[in-house]
Amino acid sequence: MHPAVLSYWLAACETTPTDPHWVAQVKSVFQSANEGHWWGTLTSEPGSGGDVLQSKTRAQPSSAPTDYQLTGIKHFGSGSGIMTYMVTAALADNDVEPDWFFIDMRNRAWDGSDGLRMVAEWDGQGMTATQSHAFEMKELPATRIAWPGHLLDIVSRTGGFIGCLFTSVIVGIVDAAIQTADKQLRQRPATAFQTVEWTRAQSDVWLLEQAYEGMLRAVESQTDARHEVLLGKTAIAELAEGIMTRICRICGGSTYSRRSPFGFWFEDVRALGFLRPPWPLAYETLSRPLLD
Repeated sequence: MHPAVLSYWLAACETTPTDPHWVAQVKSVFQSANEGHWWGTLTSEPGSGGDVLQSKTRAQPSSAPTDYQLTGIKHFGSGSGIMTYMVTAALADNDVEPDWFFIDMRNRAWDGSDGLRMVAEWDGQGMTATQSHAFEMKELPATRIAWPGHLLDIVSRTGGFIGCLFTSVIVGIVDAAIQTADKQLRQRPATAFQTVEWTRAQSDVWLLEQAYEGMLRAVESQTDARHEVLLGKTAIAELAEGIMTRICRICGGSTYSRRSPFGFWFEDVRALGFLRPPWPLAYETLSRPLLD
């Protein structure tokens, strides 16, 4: 998420005016990254279906033009305890659409005494190391992006790139799984079942790689490649689950052991279908051109 959310300020720089608040914020954001601070997201909300436009978190203005206080419930705070800053979405008073905000997490207590309370510790079947805890915010100090009212403009410019980042992790896991399985299978003669399933897995890996290359080409050649990237991401999510299922069958019951990486990898690749946008919103979005 670190390069993903930083792209908000990088992409917006191409179109924003030379407003002093914006210039100062951009400098501060990238200076923080240069100093080694990490940026994550605390965006998803229960009941939103993964759509940031459905955010119910309230943002009330404070003293400075970009200073706000946030009140609401968030989950999937990936990188909690590691990230210095968390980007989130909230609806400011008198606005019709949510906007981007970020929270300084340094020395921030999680017991509610400082506006942030952890309500559920991360216990995911996959992505076990991400510490994606759920939090309740109550008048939590936050900073609004200094290009207010342009959430959709930022999403249109960065959505394709971010989709590629999400997907690259899963492509990498599949690549590691294939290499590991290949070494294991070469230790003894393969059965007829293993031969057929391995060939089918390799065929699906080839399709997966082509889909990812197509996503990259779309981002490199288009200003807004969200539709093409979402097609690729959705296809890869399905292919990755199928590939890992085949690998586990091929390698046998040992893959069910916690000592084996294959069970963890299987759950990890399942995450792609739930990462923004999750399955229902993804298919709804892909079907819109047919309904328009």
